[in-house]
Amino acid sequence: MRIVAEHLSYTYNPRSPFAVRALDDVCLTVEEGEFFGIIGHTGSGKSTFVQHLNGLIRTPASLKRRKRKQASPVQTLTVGEFDLTDKKTDFRALRKSVGMVFQYPEYQLFAETVKEDVAFGYKNFADKKPTDAEIGLAVNEALSIVGLDPNEVAGKSPFDLSGGQKRRVAIAGVIVSKPEILILDEPAAGLDPLGKREIMELLHRIHGAWCKTVVIVSHDMDEIAENCTRAAVFAEGRVKYCLPPRELFKMTDELLALGLDIPLTAKICLALKKRGIEIDCDFTTEDFIAKTLALKGGVK
Repeated sequence: MRIVAEHLSYTYNPRSPFAVRALDDVCLTVEEGEFFGIIGHTGSGKSTFVQHLNGLIRTPASLKRRKRKQASPVQTLTVGEFDLTDKKTDFRALRKSVGMVFQYPEYQLFAETVKEDVAFGYKNFADKKPTDAEIGLAVNEALSIVGLDPNEVAGKSPFDLSGGQKRRVAIAGVIVSKPEILILDEPAAGLDPLGKREIMELLHRIHGAWCKTVVIVSHDMDEIAENCTRAAVFAEGRVKYCLPPRELFKMTDELLALGLDIPLTAKICLALKKRGIEIDCDFTTEDFIAKTLALKGGVK
């Protein structure tokens, strides 16, 4: 499923004194199979954009079909075969195909047991009423995928689990319906370094198994450099850049001007460059170390 946005705009509280232009002529394509990153400071429009992708924020259907002046571009937003500007679109089917995990998803747990919480999404998106056996199988599979033992946690209250376990349960509740696209808003927020690494390894396992496309919103530039095929930079409701990390994080001045940071590896590369040593890497830790060890003559 390919995500294509053309001239997408969105205003909160339109036609009121409190109107805020959150998206302004966004044009962006995410190809099927990507592990895609979205970055930007608070208020840049990145969260508003991803909430459009499974219809949590609706693009007014009339925008596409209204008679407009020739100079005004037509807004379009498609996710695979789903046209999100069409009011006849099956949004239930869309949400089954596009899973959304919000920031701190553990705060959204609500059921008495882990099994009930994870099963909610499966039952909600099932084409017909599933049997207890089908529900149990789906829940166990989802919990196993996120690294939890169903025999140990399924019958527990989700509120009795550790913070890391709660986050895994929340993710299991989204992936239980096996969406083709998984969108996560700050998936590693608030976790220690080990927890961050485990969550990203989990997302790569899901991506490699059956989820065709993963989109993460993140403030962590190291996270983007280590994991993403491409990243879009949002600022003032627009997409300023959309590039692979290897190219994006060479644009140090431009990113800093937008109030963003760069990965640690990029900072070290800059420091070495000032000493006359150039390292051409993709800014992942693995590639940076390999290229550094390959240097001849050492640092003077």
